Amino acid sequence: MNKFAVVMLTSTILAGPAFAASLKNSDASAQTIVVTEGSSKTQLQVAAGDTVEFCSGGCFVTFPNGDREALTGAESIEIKGGKVSIK
Repeated sequence: MNKFAVVMLTSTILAGPAFAASLKNSDASAQTIVVTEGSSKTQLQVAAGDTVEFCSGGCFVTFPNGDREALTGAESIEIKGGKVSIK
């Protein structure tokens, strides 16, 4: 039984965070966001109709319209008609 507990704990730790922010691009064209995690900035391009997951440990995001939001990693975001909605 003790061996089972060690295996379960190890697999949980190695699996990493279970949550990440999800971004769905419902626009007809690709959208680019800038994700800042710590001191690292990354441009993330999301094709029309695609959904991506990012920001598992908290980050700042700059959206195409210039808005900047702090995320915890549990948000569901949609870009539709050039507007961003966060749930």
